[in-house]
Amino acid sequence: MDYYLLIARSVTHAQHMARVLEACGIRSGILRAPAGLTNRGCSYALRIRKEQLHAARTCLEQAELQPLGIFTRQGNGYREVGR
Repeated sequence: MDYYLLIARSVTHAQHMARVLEACGIRSGILRAPAGLTNRGCSYALRIRKEQLHAARTCLEQAELQPLGIFTRQGNGYREVGR
């Protein structure tokens, strides 16, 4: 399954983004950000289905929330696709 990771600065930020996405009908899962995706030690990520990225970005913008980065799985690693 293809998915995106929305990087959050902390677990609290990730939880807040997850609640906002849930209110928009978008399911997500919170996990620790994979090593190397950020230079922050305590980053978390929300995993969403690939086809939900546009709706998720719109929903988060309306709530004035911004992920630190957006990544997609590519081969054995990740590729940044936006912010």
